[in-house]
Amino acid sequence: MTKTNTAQSLVASSISEHTDTLIQQTEACQSSQMNRDPLRVLNLEADPGDHELIRRHAVSTGLSVNFIRVANRAEYEAALKRGDIDLILADHCIPGYDGIAALESAQSLRPGVPYIIVSDSAGDDQAAECIRRGASDFVHKDRLERLPAAIARATQKPGGRQPSLEAGEEFREIAENIRDVFWVCEAGTGRALYVSPAYEAIWGKQPDALISEQSVWPEAVVEEDREAVLKARGKLDAGAPYQVEYRIQRPDKSVRWIEERGFPVPAKGGGRSARTVGVAADITERKLMEADRLQRQKAELVGKLAAGIAHDFNNLLTIISGNVLMLLDKGSLPPEVSEALKAVFTASRQATDLVRQLLLFRRRRSLTLEVIDLNTEIDLIAGELRLLLGETIVVEIQPSPDSPRVSADVGMLEQLLTNLAINARDAMARSGRLTIAVGLRPCGGERAREQRSARVEDYACLTVRDTGCGIPAPILPRIFEPFFTTKEEGRGTGLGLAIGQDIVKRHDGWIEVETEVGVGTEFRIYLPLTRSETTTSSLPDQRPVPRTGKATVLLVEDESGVREFAATVLQQDGYRLLQAKSADSALEVWRRHSARVDLLLADVVLPGDFSGLQLSTKLQAEKPALKVILTTTGYGNAAIAQQSADGASHFVLLKPYTPRSLLRAVHDVLAR
Repeated sequence: MTKTNTAQSLVASSISEHTDTLIQQTEACQSSQMNRDPLRVLNLEADPGDHELIRRHAVSTGLSVNFIRVANRAEYEAALKRGDIDLILADHCIPGYDGIAALESAQSLRPGVPYIIVSDSAGDDQAAECIRRGASDFVHKDRLERLPAAIARATQKPGGRQPSLEAGEEFREIAENIRDVFWVCEAGTGRALYVSPAYEAIWGKQPDALISEQSVWPEAVVEEDREAVLKARGKLDAGAPYQVEYRIQRPDKSVRWIEERGFPVPAKGGGRSARTVGVAADITERKLMEADRLQRQKAELVGKLAAGIAHDFNNLLTIISGNVLMLLDKGSLPPEVSEALKAVFTASRQATDLVRQLLLFRRRRSLTLEVIDLNTEIDLIAGELRLLLGETIVVEIQPSPDSPRVSADVGMLEQLLTNLAINARDAMARSGRLTIAVGLRPCGGERAREQRSARVEDYACLTVRDTGCGIPAPILPRIFEPFFTTKEEGRGTGLGLAIGQDIVKRHDGWIEVETEVGVGTEFRIYLPLTRSETTTSSLPDQRPVPRTGKATVLLVEDESGVREFAATVLQQDGYRLLQAKSADSALEVWRRHSARVDLLLADVVLPGDFSGLQLSTKLQAEKPALKVILTTTGYGNAAIAQQSADGASHFVLLKPYTPRSLLRAVHDVLAR
């Protein structure tokens, strides 16, 4: 049993002993002047601001009070020894001095002086323990309006001041100050007889209305949970306590999770219980944390699965998409063959995107930032999107006259726009218009100031707008949740928007969405601008690749299909090829032909003791002029550099690669 549950049981048990008192005293006592002489109050409070708030509330209804503030143990105990104290108000958490020790000092040095805890750091169990040890009352700092009445009750007695409250009154005050709901109901019917003020904060209704309407406790339970609640409360009829978790719907339609514990009140002299009491706590935050933890665990499992299959899967996709593009580049194919090959390529791209999404979701890939011109990059990405979306969807690009530059990972930017484009295609029933506009937004709004990158002057704005069905209002708050999807089974993973939002956040930006059912949806992506000059794009472009044809390439790839594809592409372009399927066999080739090898093209993951990265390090140590391209799945240039012993940067070609991207990489590296 937790400390909180122990405290709840203690208080609920005490409530059951004083039920009649609680029902009769549901309103706070009115404060009044008790004596002509000012009340001498010792306030143990480290925070001057809190002390002033406490003092103002104490005198707000006419009490004549003289306050003495002490801020630490030494000052407090010195004041106790001096005497002339009618009341002690004490915070429960003073640096180096806890509330129990302060209470014991007061009982030792000033026995009989009322002691009220005024704190926002005391939990339910701590407050209940202090009351059990003799404290008069507990007032939470968030509810200081109750302080005057608490002071009046603590000091009132016929003909003079009284050091403590009656037991039932003490626990009524605990019930009114602790944030959980304490209740008393009629046995059998469940009709509410007493409900503490915390009911208003959790249920969103006044407790008096619950009682006056003769309502049955608990009310507002969502339909799916009612059977479990009725079954749990049925235990009371058998004289047994119960514990149950359920959801309620507040008047504002929000849903809260409740944990409730109920106890039967033994009838005097035995016999059937006449009343039941209990405690209801708002556990919504705990439930959200549990759900978040489950989502993270689920995502981690998916990520591990993706990491396990990505290497082999992308090797297969390299073979499929690479050979398809080689055939398409030949031209003069029958239309039906060309269309079939395009369909195969589109499917391979979708499979590639799925693996990339899973790897990004696990954050296996680090950011590889480049300074890019958004107009140029969006124009390049648009060509890929047109092929992906098909001819029935018009892709319109609206460049910005300002040519905004941002620092971004181009692969992730492409992934983000691809995810949005696929969602738009599905929302438009595969027919409509997708508009991607590039613009600027001055850094003056509240949202921009919230961003970590608010030090820059402006933001670039990418607007992705479709003419689809729009997003219904009840679904809109959930669209960025991982694994949430409204698509039919087999058509969506629920990761696209979650990953998109994560990508934008990793670029110090944010996403806004505007939608109208039946009209369409618009996503606005804000990225911080940079004044740096642009660097070379990492996207494969459509420029003709110059034929080199005189260099010798050592190709090291353990997957035979990928090795044969890459060798065919390079040989057709005039390169001389040496091939190996492992680092060990590559070293054998190197020993015989190192003098004529100009470029090492190696997969990072190789069988045996050497990885492609380790192989490149060893060969470059022997021949510093050797150029290197590493092929990999899920790792960008920055990640490879971190693995390198000397931290050096290497050219990285991500799988699956195309004939054009392979030739472009080889040409550019050799030309350096």
